[in-house]
Amino acid sequence: DVADETLIRPEGERQFSVRGSTPVEEFNEFFRAELSDHDADTVAGFVMHQFGRMPRRGESITVNGFEFRIVRADRRRIDALRVIVPDVTAEESGDADGERAGADESGTA
Repeated sequence: DVADETLIRPEGERQFSVRGSTPVEEFNEFFRAELSDHDADTVAGFVMHQFGRMPRRGESITVNGFEFRIVRADRRRIDALRVIVPDVTAEESGDADGERAGADESGTA
């Protein structure tokens, strides 16, 4: 089944379903993120390392602006997570310095 093989799937605005077996490198490419893959090869391993223990279903942790919520897990591994990505449009629209720089340049021409 193709749907079962999908590692990262959109679930709504800024929300994605991510399989625990997703390689950190693939996560970084998909989201243009910079999660470290030094301590783990998969997203599940990365999240477990961030918790410092095996998290339970429903627990969440935020790393580099990404919220990782455990959706499906057993005592040994994380099978599925919900990832909420940072709202970059809010950060970009708050760039008042760029607007002022543009106004200053047009005033001197």
